[in-house]
Amino acid sequence: MSSMSKKKRNWLIALGALIVIIVGVLYYAFVVTNAGNWLLAKFKPDTEEQKLSYTTATETIEKITDEGFVLMQNKDNFLPLATSADNKTKLNIFGTRSVVTLFNSGGSTATDVTKAVKLEDALRDVGNFELNQDLLYLHYNFYKSGKVSIKETAAPKNRSDSEILGETTNLALPEVPATAYKDNTLYGDGTTLLEQAKAFSDTALVVLGRGGGEDTDLTPAQLSLSADEEAMLDVVAKNFENVVVIINSANVMQLDFLEDYPAIKSVIWISYPGETGTKSLAKILNGTVNPSGRLVDTWPADLMNNPAAKNYNALDSNGVMTADSNKYTNIEGDSGYFSHYAEGIYVGYKYYETRHVTDSSYKYDEEVLFPFGHGLSYTTFKKDIVEMKEENGTITLRVSVENTGDVAGKDVIQIYSNPPYTGAIEKAAVNLVTFKKTNMIEPGQTDYYSLSFSAEDLASYDYKNHKAYVLEAGDYELMLMENAHDKLDSEIYKVQDDIIYNEENDGKRSTDKQTATNQFEDALSVDDYLTRAWNPESRAFTGPQQADFTASQEVLDALTAKVPTDSELGYSEADLPEYGKTLAQTIKLADMKDVPYNDPRWDEFLSQLTLEEMANIAGMGAYQLLEIERLGVPKTLQPDGSMAIASNIYSGPIMGTEGVGVTYAAPSVLAATWNQDAAYLMGTSIGQEAQAFGYNGWYSPAMNIHRTPFNGRNFEYYSEDGVLSGKIAAQVVKAAREKGVITYIKHFAVNDKEKNARMQFFVWSNEQAIREIYLKPFELAVKEGGSLGVMSSFNFIGLNWAGAHKGLLTEVLRNEWGFEGLVLTDANMYPHMDPVKMIYAGGDVTLDVMAVWQGGDNQNKVMLAAAQDPTTKIGATKSLYQASKNVLFAVSRSWKVTE
Repeated sequence: MSSMSKKKRNWLIALGALIVIIVGVLYYAFVVTNAGNWLLAKFKPDTEEQKLSYTTATETIEKITDEGFVLMQNKDNFLPLATSADNKTKLNIFGTRSVVTLFNSGGSTATDVTKAVKLEDALRDVGNFELNQDLLYLHYNFYKSGKVSIKETAAPKNRSDSEILGETTNLALPEVPATAYKDNTLYGDGTTLLEQAKAFSDTALVVLGRGGGEDTDLTPAQLSLSADEEAMLDVVAKNFENVVVIINSANVMQLDFLEDYPAIKSVIWISYPGETGTKSLAKILNGTVNPSGRLVDTWPADLMNNPAAKNYNALDSNGVMTADSNKYTNIEGDSGYFSHYAEGIYVGYKYYETRHVTDSSYKYDEEVLFPFGHGLSYTTFKKDIVEMKEENGTITLRVSVENTGDVAGKDVIQIYSNPPYTGAIEKAAVNLVTFKKTNMIEPGQTDYYSLSFSAEDLASYDYKNHKAYVLEAGDYELMLMENAHDKLDSEIYKVQDDIIYNEENDGKRSTDKQTATNQFEDALSVDDYLTRAWNPESRAFTGPQQADFTASQEVLDALTAKVPTDSELGYSEADLPEYGKTLAQTIKLADMKDVPYNDPRWDEFLSQLTLEEMANIAGMGAYQLLEIERLGVPKTLQPDGSMAIASNIYSGPIMGTEGVGVTYAAPSVLAATWNQDAAYLMGTSIGQEAQAFGYNGWYSPAMNIHRTPFNGRNFEYYSEDGVLSGKIAAQVVKAAREKGVITYIKHFAVNDKEKNARMQFFVWSNEQAIREIYLKPFELAVKEGGSLGVMSSFNFIGLNWAGAHKGLLTEVLRNEWGFEGLVLTDANMYPHMDPVKMIYAGGDVTLDVMAVWQGGDNQNKVMLAAAQDPTTKIGATKSLYQASKNVLFAVSRSWKVTE
């Protein structure tokens, strides 16, 4: 054979191999997975419906941020700054975050923010401010190259947060060195940047920011000024008469430096403003918008004085918080961590305000810079309780609100309770009961508002004695407050005798389906660590003791526990549900869209499922729910959320679509509106986007508690208070459900830490705190919002993984609260997340990410095997049948079925 023919043969072989590889890649991308469809979808133009939903959503963002940004400080009424097109106010802007603003943060809710409105553009175009361009160039150049230069250059592009996942350097960016402002080589005349800036304007705007993300926690040091930030601020605050500080952080930062600088006149908190929220900041600065946001967290002078601080991360020998989690020494490898919720119900303001009321030695004004519920306005209001009445267990307070200032504005009516304290049940001295955002009130105008709530809402959970909710006899002071600290007016509601909400006494609460009783006794721990973690002399929480770092045998056993056999459960063949039947007339899911959950017709519909289909329904749920064409069950696409309903680098290839919604402001901004109508508006907007992109579900809203300032995912959650979080979340859920969207309220539950939270992380708490603080938002989202979806969490609650906790998923969620829908796990990638234990406990779908990349099969096979195993056949089949009902009931209420 000639050399030419050999070359040709080798070339053909190589070409053939290349074709095989290409065919294989295409087969994998388009047949095994949907990654190819996702890539192709990136090139499709937006539909008219998508364009309309985008316009509506961006308008919604501004309405939320108009009311959600908080004016924390405004000395000498410095703000607003009068400016106009003809007479522009000049501003010097400092801080790297002024040009690299955090619009969102990293993790499953990461979005593309490259089109978000830059702060400088909003200040110029919306605020009509004139900006010192040399300072902008200084920050552009330093961010890009680390060089001090005022050379003309383009502004850095907004960073898509999908690019910064896992980058701890994004938590705080380096600042221009303070020496740069005194450099006399930047201008030809020998003047310095500082001299030029002072000549330009006597007003400076400083932006400080902190990022966050999944699997990330922050320490007090990271939430305090860095050395370069401190140096920069020192230069600015000592050289300009008027300084405005903008806080671009969803996490509470340590702002004790404010009192050191009289020039800092105003402070505005914007959290993460989303796609168009910077426009609202510009409008607040120039007075076009009168701020009406209120804080959703307490801002202490020292973050380590947070009641949970010493039980959050590990402490070094000097008591300084490290970035490490507390770990059991007798569990090998990178697993086996724990957290003690030693503070019980005293979370956030409930600790600070109760300490203030009960401890005469406590120096509240030194400990707390800004209380929960605090926020200033450009006008003043006078509020009074006009009337209190009670009828059939419903208490109504009528409140007058008078605008006593010079400009129109909105106010927030905050109602708290101070219950009688006997010592039998722990109670905070200040507890948010209800709230309302006013309408726009003109100067001199008085509006009247009625706020109603149930007397049951004043009850406390008694986990020690009655093991039920109890409304103890005594005087309940119902307080109209400016914030959690400043009382304006109050009324007394008298309870003559103890009301015990159980069957033996006064019956269950009216909103419960069955009596609420203890479900988390094992979470208190046999070692009674709570007693050891409290120092009554110093009234402080000490953190874990040496003995706490050794896992008990019960903890070790929990890691290897298996589901019970059929014989252990007492099952017989008669307990098997019917399945695999062929009906004379096939029942389609559309036929079930109006059939109530407990109607026997659901059993007839479900009997058509095969055992394999039931296992696939429960086992193939990553960003989608199973399609069953013969029964008219559509594929349910459901991307991640919290700040958007959008496919991303994780969900897009799995769903095979590129539907990307807008980036909303952080949920804490929505909560800071204290406006349930704004929450409903967001839910409606999300629903419209979902329909435009073909999504039936949304992994959101997230509603864990800001137990501390240190959680890297605080930006996804609403607040430190369960009532505020729950009332806001409920309206988002309600509106989205009305648009046919399954909302997955998450992360259920007691998931208030990130680092190592996926690695067999044990949470120890008492049942009162679990119910009153951590479950409260979910309870309201189910009872008032009607959510059809729940996402369980990675952590253990006591001895049980939350995703396989029968007390949580079956007794509380379904039997007490009346939840009718499906429970989905968080990303099921860790050994303790047993899908069989999940379905036995009341979970329904495993978010099995790996199954997609393996052609669809993975954990579904595990569940099918359990249903085919003679020892667990009946229990596993019953569990799969129930899971299928829960899933298909929820899907039957979604817009693809009901439209």
